[in-house]
Amino acid sequence: MAVVVNPGLDRSELQLVPEGLPSNVTTLSLSANKIKVLKAQDFVNVTQAASLWLAHNEIVTIERNTLAPFVQLKNLDVSHNKIVNFPWEDLANLTDLQLLKMNNNEMVSLPKDTFANLKDLRSVRINNNKFATIAEGTFDALISMTHLQIFNNPFTCSCKLEWMRDWINKSKISIPEQNIICEAPAHLKGTRVIDMPKLTCQAPTVTITYQPNIENTEIHEGHVVILNCETKGSPKPDVEWKVLAGNQLLKFPLPSVVEDSELPINGAPSNTRFHIFQNGTLIIPRLSNKEDGNYSCSAANDMGKAENTVKIAMAVSKKVTTNSVLDIKEDE
Repeated sequence: MAVVVNPGLDRSELQLVPEGLPSNVTTLSLSANKIKVLKAQDFVNVTQAASLWLAHNEIVTIERNTLAPFVQLKNLDVSHNKIVNFPWEDLANLTDLQLLKMNNNEMVSLPKDTFANLKDLRSVRINNNKFATIAEGTFDALISMTHLQIFNNPFTCSCKLEWMRDWINKSKISIPEQNIICEAPAHLKGTRVIDMPKLTCQAPTVTITYQPNIENTEIHEGHVVILNCETKGSPKPDVEWKVLAGNQLLKFPLPSVVEDSELPINGAPSNTRFHIFQNGTLIIPRLSNKEDGNYSCSAANDMGKAENTVKIAMAVSKKVTTNSVLDIKEDE
């Protein structure tokens, strides 16, 4: 049995999923209505459906567990809506799914393990969304996939996306590629992803040096302490200082570039305890016991994250111990 609701029928202006749907429905079409929200209880009586058509509505929200009960579902179409956050975990139950249409929405994030259980999925359409990147390995579990549409997404052609260039060029899957283009960075805007140049990609490293040499110099109240954070990595990493002093944790991203690169910013807006410079330098202009604590500099880019920490204590024989640099590869 099929329940079909289409334009021209008396329920074509539906704003909600209708109640009382037959429990033995196999094809449910609610396309071309004005439904804005799908709730977890909306389909509890029609979980035997093999096809669910919800395209061309005004759906913004799909509650978690709304789709999970459709264990026999083969076709799912939520295209041409306004979905930003999709309950990706629901797809884990849809092991019979063969067609998935999600194109023309506002989705920005696609978890890497989204398709892990969907061995029978053959066609995936996620074009015309807001995906800036897709993690390497996202499509690896789709052993039955023959067709993939990912065009018209605002891809950032960074080190994170190099895998896609190589994968598309080698893939035997049908992947319309004409409009799979870079939106950023600016110098690659409009370039096809398959034509993006090979990038220099290097995980960040962090080294902290200091003045005076606090390891063998006693520091007293009122002394000036200078910590220099030296970072390497490609693309250029984002750098941040974290200060754990007393019971307070302070975070200081490096200031934006201005004409006078020597201008500091006040790390604590209401006082002058710290100055942070664009080159990664942190200055304690007047040391007191309030500044005793751990000073960590971290650097992160597409290839991972590194962090180094020094400990400052006032007027002791050995004031600084340097932890080894942590190279933490970002989850793919």
